[in-house]
Amino acid sequence: MIEKKNITDGIIFEENESSANKIVFNFRSWVTVIIGLVIKYTDKSKQEAEGLVFQSPIICGALNNYMSVALRSHETEYHWAMTIVYGERYWDKNISAEEPQDYFEWESEYRLKNNLAKESFEFFDGSE
Repeated sequence: MIEKKNITDGIIFEENESSANKIVFNFRSWVTVIIGLVIKYTDKSKQEAEGLVFQSPIICGALNNYMSVALRSHETEYHWAMTIVYGERYWDKNISAEEPQDYFEWESEYRLKNNLAKESFEFFDGSE
C-alpha cells in the first residue's frame, strides 16, 4: 500500500546518468484524478476508491524508476482507473475502453477545481 506522504507532485526521474531525458511526474495530480474517475465512472464511494487505488500495484509501483513512470504515461488516467476497478482487459467486461464523451472537459475542470497540475507527466529531453 502506498503511503500518503509519498504522494506529491514534481517528482523528477532521469532516464540514466548519460541521458538528459527527464520526466517530471506530478504523482499527486495523477493519483487524485484516478481516484476522481473511479468515483465518477463506477459505483465506488470515495473511501472505496481510495482503498482500491492506494493498494493497486499500478500506483504502488509507479515510483520505482524512470521506466515505471514512462510506461504509465502511455495511457490515460481513465484507462488506469478502469484497470484498477475492473482488471486487465476490462473492455471484455463491457466497460468501454474509450474515454466517455465528457472525459477531457471533466478532467480539465477537476484538475482546476482540485488545484492539480495541468498535466501528470512533463517530458524534458535536455534541449530546453
